[in-house]
Amino acid sequence: MKFFWLAAGLSLLGPPVLAQTAPQANELWRTDNVDRPEAVHVPHGSDWAYIGNQSGAGEETDPPGQGYVSRLNLVTGAWQARWSDGFDDPLGIVSQGDRLYMVDAGRHVIALDMDSGDELDRWTLEIDNIFLNDIAIDPDGRIWVTDTRGGRVFGLVEGSWRLLFEGDPFTGANGIEFVDGWIYVVCSSGVGNLIRVQPDTLATTVLLEGEGSLDGVVTDGRGGLVLSDLRGRLLHWSETSGLTVLDGYEDEEIMLNSIGGTPDGRFIFAPHWSSSRLSAYEIHYPAR
Repeated sequence: MKFFWLAAGLSLLGPPVLAQTAPQANELWRTDNVDRPEAVHVPHGSDWAYIGNQSGAGEETDPPGQGYVSRLNLVTGAWQARWSDGFDDPLGIVSQGDRLYMVDAGRHVIALDMDSGDELDRWTLEIDNIFLNDIAIDPDGRIWVTDTRGGRVFGLVEGSWRLLFEGDPFTGANGIEFVDGWIYVVCSSGVGNLIRVQPDTLATTVLLEGEGSLDGVVTDGRGGLVLSDLRGRLLHWSETSGLTVLDGYEDEEIMLNSIGGTPDGRFIFAPHWSSSRLSAYEIHYPAR
């Protein structure tokens, strides 16, 4: 894995972009040193990218405990393939302070020590017919978790669960992220909504509708968002320029799951669950 990252470093600046009016993506590398990756997260101020691997077939019939988290050092290229393991199906990952928070098996939220990978705490939502998927955390420490199967968003505060939203426009709620004072939610299952939520009042605004099966959402570091579509599209959205397709490989049938990115939006890491691959991009933005 170190080879892939260091080789990509030779082209980090990418080609010059003249009179650029929309963001553009340059794929740096693609590796198969992962196993059913579903989500990537790069903590603010960290040199590490964390990758959740579901392993196996990624089905409910898989033996328990074969999922794991890998991590890649973005400075040295060091690769820790099984940094933390023993999970069922790692899903969304987020961080705050010295902890990672990860959804596992569609039912649990697990807190991990960001350095050692040791499990520190676990919260389980004991209700039927749920599939907890992605996770966000706001500056007040409130954890937000999507339930894709139920079209719901839950809050988790001091170990207590609270239902925040259910049904339209949150049908298929999937990716979730705290960005610049707002919670953003994207919806899959063919719904394709992008929703902005005011965390304190819970007021909502639907920003996009019908954009496929959106899975991941991360900041671009400049007021916009980078989105992933399960069908194989990497997207950028901002209120000023709307929606831009950065890359697309629908014909490859490799899927594009819950992306992660550096806080400045420059580098995006795209997990491809169905083909067990991970791609890295540099995003070039128009001059401000």
